[in-house]
Amino acid sequence: MLLLLAVLWYFAAKWIDRPMILPDFSETMGEFLRDWTEPRVLLNLGITLCRVLTGTFYAALIGTVLGLSMGYSETALQLISPIVNSIRQVPIMAWVPLSIVWFGLGEGPTVFLIFMSAVFPLILNTVSGVSSIDRNYINAAKSMGAGTAAIYRDIIVPGAMPGFLTGLRLAVGAGWMSVICAEFIATNKGFGYLLIEAQQRLQTSKLYSLMIMSALVGLFIDQLIRLLERKLTGWRFRNGKT
Repeated sequence: MLLLLAVLWYFAAKWIDRPMILPDFSETMGEFLRDWTEPRVLLNLGITLCRVLTGTFYAALIGTVLGLSMGYSETALQLISPIVNSIRQVPIMAWVPLSIVWFGLGEGPTVFLIFMSAVFPLILNTVSGVSSIDRNYINAAKSMGAGTAAIYRDIIVPGAMPGFLTGLRLAVGAGWMSVICAEFIATNKGFGYLLIEAQQRLQTSKLYSLMIMSALVGLFIDQLIRLLERKLTGWRFRNGKT
């Protein structure tokens, strides 16, 4: 499939013959290989990855607590769910002006936008994971004198783990996409800033190269989380579930 795409790109570039729209395939691949060894590109990639890690960490903390509470307690679900469902309807880019007002330019808006992108998949999938637990296990534990802390530790958290990990995969993917968009506007560092810089300088081959690089990094992160998912919940895959 990749070979077919490369061939189509090569001939399409020759046919269009407008490098500003579709640069030569070999030129773009040369730029792509150089980018992997260019310190400035790698530094800005590292900055973006740190932002994604920070935003996702905060999202995981809050999303897990809210998700476990909403999944376990019907009262918490009724109280929190309308708020969560209302806020998550706001498009992520609509938060950009407000985040700049709150945090100024730099790290604050980007981390906040990652958080807002990542927290809702974590909440919803954690709730789903808790809801899938057979209540008979919880009732049996209560009848044997188990307290709330023990129920969470021994039943709720392990049972919700598949849902949490699914939410984490979605959250990191959403965070990766949102940080690139945030860096277009709210900062002068990061991978998104390099994309805007290439666009402003009309460096189309570099723009394509950075986009391919972004896609590969996102895919690599997704596969790492999938590997963690298989490690922690291998029984799902042995039973034919994904």
